[in-house]
Amino acid sequence: MNPFPERLVAILILGAALASCGKKPIEEVVQKNDRNAVSDAVSQGADVNTKLSGGDTPLLAAAKAGQSSAAQGLIENGADIRVKDAEGFSVLHHAAATGMTGICNLLLDRGLAIDDKGPGGVTALHLAVAKNRQETAKFLVRHGASLDVKDDAGANAIDVATRIGEERFANDLKFAAQMRTK
Repeated sequence: MNPFPERLVAILILGAALASCGKKPIEEVVQKNDRNAVSDAVSQGADVNTKLSGGDTPLLAAAKAGQSSAAQGLIENGADIRVKDAEGFSVLHHAAATGMTGICNLLLDRGLAIDDKGPGGVTALHLAVAKNRQETAKFLVRHGASLDVKDDAGANAIDVATRIGEERFANDLKFAAQMRTK
C-alpha cells in the first residue's frame, strides 16, 4: 500500500518534471489556474513570492493572465499583494485590466489603495475602462475609485470611455459613482 496520498505523489512527480525543464513547481500550478493545487504546492514548500521564469511573482503572473482561481489561492496563502511588475504596474492594475472583479475585491479588502497610479499615471480604473471591462470598472467606482483622477495625458476614466466610443459606459460609470458603498 502506498503511504502517500495520490495528490502528494502527483505533486512530487510534477515537481521533479518541472525541475528538469527549468520551471518552478508553483509556476506550473499557477498556469493550471487551480486554487487547490496552489494550496497543495504551498503546503509542500513552494514559495508564493518567488520570481518565475518571466521575472514576475506567481501572483503577478496570475493577474496578468486573468487566472482568478490561482490568484485567489496565492492571496490566501500569503502572496505579497503590494508587488509591482518591471513596468511598475500593480496586481490591482492587472486584475482590473483582465476583468478579475473578485480579485480586485480581495485586494481592496486587504488594504490596497484603489486609486494608486502606475506608469503613465493610470489607475486600475483607467485600465479596466480602456480594456472595456465594464463590470470591473463599475465595481471599482462603486467601491471608491475616483472618476476625477487623471492620467499623465490629462484623461480621467470618463474621458477614456468616451475615447473608445463607449458613451453608455461613461454614463454607467457616473451612475455607479452615485451608488458608492464606501
